[in-house]
Amino acid sequence: MHSGILQNNHSSAFWRNRPVLVTGGAGFIGSWLADGLIRRGADVTILDIKKALPDAGGHYDTLRSKGRYIQGDVRDEKVLEDILRRYHITTVFHLAAEAIVGNALKDPGEALDTNIRGTWTVLEAVRRLNPKIHVITASSDKAYGAHETLPYTEEFSLSGRNPYDCSKSCADLIAQMYGHTYGLCLVVTRCGNVYGGGDLNFSRLVPDTIRSLWHGKAPVIRSDGMFRRDYVFVSDIVSAYLSTAEALIAGEMKHHVFNFGTGAPQRAIDMVSRITELMDTTLQPVILSEAQYEIKDQYLDASRAQETLRWHPRVGLEEGLVDTIAWYKEYFRQSGITSSE
Repeated sequence: MHSGILQNNHSSAFWRNRPVLVTGGAGFIGSWLADGLIRRGADVTILDIKKALPDAGGHYDTLRSKGRYIQGDVRDEKVLEDILRRYHITTVFHLAAEAIVGNALKDPGEALDTNIRGTWTVLEAVRRLNPKIHVITASSDKAYGAHETLPYTEEFSLSGRNPYDCSKSCADLIAQMYGHTYGLCLVVTRCGNVYGGGDLNFSRLVPDTIRSLWHGKAPVIRSDGMFRRDYVFVSDIVSAYLSTAEALIAGEMKHHVFNFGTGAPQRAIDMVSRITELMDTTLQPVILSEAQYEIKDQYLDASRAQETLRWHPRVGLEEGLVDTIAWYKEYFRQSGITSSE
């Protein structure tokens, strides 16, 4: 299966045999991060609440054959402490979360518990067992909440008011607290809307649009189509995590919060139109204008990451969408999901 655009600007020697834990490693971003670490020789342990890795081929097969998969809840202190101790973990990427805005709206208690308690459980385990473990914890641009001035910089207040946004604001602040108060070697990353092959949450705009068009159905836009988001390709985010960890481990970190995005927001209607063109169809989207409790415009200033970490998004929107569409087409074919073409 199409494996995405792998960036090779990170040293395999740096990661070779390094014991790493990726929480949420069966998810979209976590799986690509785990794949990137494995390709660079790291000893990767994945903790995820899913019973097994998705049967989606490609990089998931790499994780199955070369990674260590543990089914468990990130809120379980004993599981975390056992993993950290047993596998001598030196670096943690904490990505486990309830990441679907709609799910958080329907069940705020579960989202708050997963995202907030999950974060402090990971950090508390590190604090107790070995505060020298390096931790990169995933926040989001949603943690900023609504601001009149854009783009977001790292100095903006965290003021999420809706369930998902609030959970990310709280988890972000808790992570910073552990760094400030207990001296944990920690960095918080705030990313825009990540897209690419392997995202099996079809409530999201890009995979849902591709699946609809594959079936010959009109894509659906929940908002009025005018909402703008900062879409960044998944390999650029994997590179962001690796760059952050490498600087943190090398002791070169001057800042402990970083934005990662393109700074070039796209309207939902324009994303759908571009995907429609690339899939060579004339189907027009159905615009529901039903989005609730979502912020109109969100995009990030990533200058700090560019200047400090020398990180830049390398994959343009066109290239990223072409790669993404190819991944899903192959996935649908292998899954026996026929096209309307």
